[in-house]
Amino acid sequence: MDHRMIGELRHTLGNWRDFRVKLVAQGLCVGFVAGFVVVMFRLALEMAETLREGLYQYLSTAHAAFTVGWFFLLLVIGRLLGLIVKLEPVSGGSGIPQIKGAILGLVRMNWPRVLAAKFIGSVLAIGAGLSVGSEAPSVQMGAVVGQGCSQMLNKAKMEEKYLLTGGASAGLAAVFNTPLAGVIFSLEELQKNFSPDVLMSAIAASLSADWVVRFFYGREPFWDFSDSPFVTMPS
Repeated sequence: MDHRMIGELRHTLGNWRDFRVKLVAQGLCVGFVAGFVVVMFRLALEMAETLREGLYQYLSTAHAAFTVGWFFLLLVIGRLLGLIVKLEPVSGGSGIPQIKGAILGLVRMNWPRVLAAKFIGSVLAIGAGLSVGSEAPSVQMGAVVGQGCSQMLNKAKMEEKYLLTGGASAGLAAVFNTPLAGVIFSLEELQKNFSPDVLMSAIAASLSADWVVRFFYGREPFWDFSDSPFVTMPS
């Protein structure tokens, strides 16, 4: 092997190493932003839940006309949700199939519109008491954050897929305080072809998102059953 080939090999290995370092750094940034978005999402849901519980307590003793008014407001919220999905169809449903389609290049997501629609729509739906969870919206919002960071940094399509997957990992890690579950979910559900690059991006994004959540919420679990009474079954 002559000196020229050795030089080319060193250059290739150096570029490969620099690419992975940059990918980890970008994953950390994506996780930081996605974690902050999910923190705001969780705070909005907590406020909505507090308002809803207070409203139900008030309605339990108020005149029946107020209950009718609440049902009318629920119809208005349902209409607003339908309008949001009509204006931005990609924000409808769980969002997981849309993320898969974006990774495969089959679905185009306008990340600012999807982020705003998913955030507002999910807060309205969950706040109104509809049967909707916070997991899937957080995953899609994290994914579009990754896509947005990639586009703002003018990254190649392959890097965009890595950051999109990392953002989805960060979203799940942030909403449940489970960074490992976020990584496993993204590799198993979104990326069928395992690669060290996507693994590093997902780990970096999940860890930084988890750090952001712990900064605001501490180390408390997402679900706390310590005060729940034990239920005994008669023998």
